[in-house]
Amino acid sequence: MKKTLLSIQVLLVLLVTFALTSTQRMAHCADDNVWYVHDVIDASLEEVKWVEDGAIRQAPEFIADGSWSHASMRENLVATNDIFVETYEQFNWTLVKPMVEYYYGKTFNMFDDFANFVKTNPNEWLDLSWQIDTEWYGVPLNTTKVKYSYNDTANTAEMYTWFHITRIPEYFAGEGKLESWLTGFDLTPVSTGNLKLFEFSKEWSQNGVFYTLRFTAPASILTQHGDNFTVTIPVSSDYRGYTFKIQQVIDVNMPPNTEVREASPGNLSLLKGNTATFVMATDERYPAVFTVVSGPPAKSFGQAVWEGASVWFLTPGGWAAIASLSVLSFTGLRGRRIWNRSRLYRRLYKSLVTVYDMYSKDLIKFHQEMDNMSRTIIKMLIEDRITDEQFDRLLRRRDDLLQRIQ
Repeated sequence: MKKTLLSIQVLLVLLVTFALTSTQRMAHCADDNVWYVHDVIDASLEEVKWVEDGAIRQAPEFIADGSWSHASMRENLVATNDIFVETYEQFNWTLVKPMVEYYYGKTFNMFDDFANFVKTNPNEWLDLSWQIDTEWYGVPLNTTKVKYSYNDTANTAEMYTWFHITRIPEYFAGEGKLESWLTGFDLTPVSTGNLKLFEFSKEWSQNGVFYTLRFTAPASILTQHGDNFTVTIPVSSDYRGYTFKIQQVIDVNMPPNTEVREASPGNLSLLKGNTATFVMATDERYPAVFTVVSGPPAKSFGQAVWEGASVWFLTPGGWAAIASLSVLSFTGLRGRRIWNRSRLYRRLYKSLVTVYDMYSKDLIKFHQEMDNMSRTIIKMLIEDRITDEQFDRLLRRRDDLLQRIQ
């Protein structure tokens, strides 16, 4: 009974004061702010390259209550069986002292006493503060370094740790670390225990939480059938059918020299070239799976006409039809150009609104995205892919959204 009670007490301390790496699902359910997430997925038949950036403009509890003022973690795969990790934390020693004394069952008269104890026994601090199971993850203590400083006037302590994780499958696959860091995805088709590249960074401060995750790994999310390619990205069971305080953009890049033909869910997707973009708003329910199908670029009307004309050139009766065919081709090409311009205009117009909806609470990101959209609009005009009138309408819409966000 005493052992059970002690376990519960320790668990409460961990959850309330030291949960520096709480799961994104818990953070996503915060009442006040929205997580902004952007995924870029490049799929090939052998592997997947994945980048996810995320941020929330809300300080976590252990920083909001003044215990910690800043914390950060950097991880890099430096060899097949070696991830190098660097952590940093700045905290108020007066507030943290009773917590660590309770956890360790020791009294620390001075901060130096505590810091020297951590230097001698870094495994317990890594487990407590960073949820690093040194034994399970294969962290050699003889190559673990701890550095610290203390400002007695400000009562502020700083602590750095450097260490290696050598049991990669246990770290990623054994407890699903990689999958828990990503927002909403089921990584069953990805060989997370055989990463070719892995970089992770995360920061916690009064301004909120920010992270970047990128990795390359063998995967089977892309299949080929003839000239067509299909990407299938399953969604985690923790997300399927639910809504969260998340605004997420997912860019799926299909193989080069292909064109996206369809994507599902269709109501969440925007298609352009070989990229399908899914936009998840805070009121959207996550599907069971995201799928994208691409194939060879469709032949333009002019190409089809020219191929037909080439065949007719080889037949005696074909020559008589060339004159009338030229007129029809010109008319068809003009109609096709008008239709393409109209479709592109509608997509750009819709993209402006999407940017406003996604980043209306993040002025810096909003202006960055609007600048990108402006450059795209100008480029489309120069390339004669939209008309002068459509260009003016898009700029008016842009100016309206810029004025509205002020």
